[in-house]
Amino acid sequence: MPIQKYRSACEMRQGLQLRPGTAEYSRAVRSVFWMAARLAPPVPFPQGVFKYRSIQEAQDQRRSWERVRRSP
Repeated sequence: MPIQKYRSACEMRQGLQLRPGTAEYSRAVRSVFWMAARLAPPVPFPQGVFKYRSIQEAQDQRRSWERVRRSP
């Protein structure tokens, strides 16, 4: 990405705008999604609401999900 120099804050604001449909916009969106996938990968916990009879039962279920997540 090229370095740009600005004389005022108003010029800086104009330089930050990317127009949808341009190559720069596509590169910026791709890099944001790439970084998000590395920093916060999807969590493989099942969706939904679960009811448990005790806190211990809920903790045991969470531990089993975490074991599955860590296994290859």
